[in-house]
Amino acid sequence: MERWIPIVDYAVLKGISTSTLRRYIKAQKIIYKIENGRYLILSEEAQEKKELNWSPSPSPDTLSVFARVRDLEQQLIQAQEQINELKMLVAIYEEKLAQPGH
Repeated sequence: MERWIPIVDYAVLKGISTSTLRRYIKAQKIIYKIENGRYLILSEEAQEKKELNWSPSPSPDTLSVFARVRDLEQQLIQAQEQINELKMLVAIYEEKLAQPGH
């Protein structure tokens, strides 16, 4: 049985934008149908059964976006570590201030 997936769900499932999917639809690179005004994409399993090998190769722009995301994730991890260190320092200073004689 063929399984048709709404374009937004397919985009989320595959990690690509709906705009990209619409370009693939326009270029006839993916099997789709329009039902009640909505685009539906044939599931990958069904496409493979039809002997289609749809696996878009990432563009240089996509690769640079992935590299940027990876860099930002590293920066986020470093920032979280710094925040944890600062929280520990604040706790130490607050503890010292709470001691009698300070």
